[in-house]
Amino acid sequence: MSHDLPLSTLDRDELIELRQTVREASSEAGYPARVRDLETSDTGLDPALWRLLAEDIGLAGVGLPEEVGGLGGLAELLAVAEELGATLAPVPFVSSTVLAGQVLAGCGDPGLPFLERIASGEIAGPAITDGRGIWAAERVDCTSDGSHVTGTVPFVPFGAAASFFVLAAGSDSGVDVFVVEAGDAEVTHLPSLDFSRPSARVAFRSAPATRLTDGGAGGTAVDDGVDVALLAVAADQLGGTQRAFDETLEYIKVRRQFNREIGSFQAIKHRMADALMLVEMARSGLEKVTSGPVDDLGTEAAIAKAWGSDSYNAVVAEAIQLHGGIGFTWEHDAHLYFRRARYDAAFLGDAAHHRERLATRLGW
Repeated sequence: MSHDLPLSTLDRDELIELRQTVREASSEAGYPARVRDLETSDTGLDPALWRLLAEDIGLAGVGLPEEVGGLGGLAELLAVAEELGATLAPVPFVSSTVLAGQVLAGCGDPGLPFLERIASGEIAGPAITDGRGIWAAERVDCTSDGSHVTGTVPFVPFGAAASFFVLAAGSDSGVDVFVVEAGDAEVTHLPSLDFSRPSARVAFRSAPATRLTDGGAGGTAVDDGVDVALLAVAADQLGGTQRAFDETLEYIKVRRQFNREIGSFQAIKHRMADALMLVEMARSGLEKVTSGPVDDLGTEAAIAKAWGSDSYNAVVAEAIQLHGGIGFTWEHDAHLYFRRARYDAAFLGDAAHHRERLATRLGW
């Protein structure tokens, strides 16, 4: 991992309480229904909700080192991501706290001042991916002379709301990690299929940068950070998949046709059984990585992201179909989960990309 991230620091009851706190805060703020209000937003962020979650509850420091005020470990990180995914909360937990935070944590002492800013609630934009939204050290587009960075990152999650950017840039010694303040970058908001997951194109034109790693060590820091982030995305997918399944289950219990609840039809039962299998397989994969030491986190991350992407897309499609005509309407929440499923599937590489990555790691 990018640093000594513990599996967990809370006991079972405390972890359940954390989940409830996150779910209640997001639900009481009006989500998922309020995601519709973000369609015309330039940032796609709910600042009030993020202040509550990040500062009052302390979620901005989950999984970060203790010396910067961090708390919890991998289990807490995944629990928070799952609950936020269930409510489609428009906050940068996965992109800022998890992805940018874990990359910074892998940079050692030079990253600590920026980790303190993240833990306090400031938003960091992870500017590490290529034109396809995938991290690969050999395809880094930004370059650096050691103190300045030049290049463009096409997709930076919550980029328009970021205070600073954590980026990977190439030099003669390899790939290293740098930080550029938002005021030194050119940020262009991009429309997003998922209103609650905005992106921005960020251009660096000889931008002043703080160098955090030397000698090409940044590639390892980003590799490790991305693996943790992939598990967080899989947890976000699980939260949405479970919510879509639960909402559909409740609907088929009350929707009647031919004087019977449609949930009593054998064909519907079979489809719901298949959907439940997808949900439970996704959950078991994440439980595996938090139940004990993992020999190869990268392999587990690839499996979780590939399975989570396919499962979320499949279950939310069933949810729309089984809700009938109402499932296709703007007023119903099903399309909001469909949008998140599509976004999550593409973020940091789709299922096909991670199956190929898995095959390479396993030598197939």
